[in-house]
Amino acid sequence: MSKNEELTGYGRQYLQNDTYGAAAFCFHRAIRENVSNENAWNGIILSLTLMKREADAQTMLARYGLLPQLGYDQDMLTFAVMLWRENPQALAEWLNAVSSRQNVTETTRNTLTELSADVEKAYQELLAEYGEESLRAQGLFKLQEYASRQTELDWTADNTPDAVYAQINEWLQDDDKVLTAVRLLCMLPDPRSEKLLRRVCRNEEMDPKARTHALLALRWLGLRENVRINKFKESFVINLENPEPELTVSVPESFKPALDRMKLWYAKEQGVVSAEEYEAFASTDEAEMPAELKEKMEKADVPSILQEVVHALIRSAYDHYYPLVPTVTGSRDWSAAFVSLMKDYSEGIGEQWTMGEPERNETSGQHKNWLLSGSPDFYESIAEAKKLREFHQAAKAAQR
Repeated sequence: MSKNEELTGYGRQYLQNDTYGAAAFCFHRAIRENVSNENAWNGIILSLTLMKREADAQTMLARYGLLPQLGYDQDMLTFAVMLWRENPQALAEWLNAVSSRQNVTETTRNTLTELSADVEKAYQELLAEYGEESLRAQGLFKLQEYASRQTELDWTADNTPDAVYAQINEWLQDDDKVLTAVRLLCMLPDPRSEKLLRRVCRNEEMDPKARTHALLALRWLGLRENVRINKFKESFVINLENPEPELTVSVPESFKPALDRMKLWYAKEQGVVSAEEYEAFASTDEAEMPAELKEKMEKADVPSILQEVVHALIRSAYDHYYPLVPTVTGSRDWSAAFVSLMKDYSEGIGEQWTMGEPERNETSGQHKNWLLSGSPDFYESIAEAKKLREFHQAAKAAQR
């Protein structure tokens, strides 16, 4: 087995063990040694995606798309559609590039070509409506521009380990760079990374969210043992083999029933389910929704941006307080808090709220306050989003 195959094999083992940071490191180094290593390309994009490192995943996916010697990988199509769902220009370019791969069947090529044409049409409509300058201001770049960006793993590979750790130590002293340093350390399988991350976990002067991310970074680095984390003048021991409460970069599973009820409320307001159907389920605390009701609920149009706002608020508060996070019971009250925040955001950026009034009670208000406590700048960010929206509307009007 060659060194390159060995690196790729280690990466796959790490992936299977949820050690995403170490996996990304191995796959990246394997690609640096052999750019035609298709297994490593698949692995690094999967690893980065699982860690929610969307920008780096886009960069690596763009590079994959621009290397004609690589074979077509169906998994990559899933990544591309997900990562460039807001950028039809880059997605169309990527689809065109991979459709010409030698191992693409005629049926798949036709499918990719048709999809590319549809996506290109969507881009041209955006271009006509907003203009290129406005779209670029929103971060809609071309495929080559994505591919040309330097990832953090590129930077670590281009510098000596001592230089990398010297820079990381500087970042750990900078409030604006702490999280960057923590998230990078999980991709550097070196004893120094573990030492620094453990230190962050115990440092009460560090941002609480950074301490939670340091705990997660240790797990992604491969640790499966007890780690001490200090929060709010208390010390906690978390077993990284099976962290309790759940330690995740995504929305914790415990919030899923409440999020389902949030969507169900939308379905009721839009007439997709009846008030009686809504009440029959929302008034319980059952975790699983009946299949028939769930099928109806999925027909509701819940704006993705508003769902993302709620997800971000949950994650922010969860990271801030972990491990002192609430046990999620009374899902309907949590759902009401989510809807109230969606309404605040929608109206705050200048959109009309077309749904009914959110359900309100003292408990839902407490949940709302808990969520906001993790994002104290929430309403300021809404004001900034409104300004940006008005800018794009002005640009759109100027195009006419």
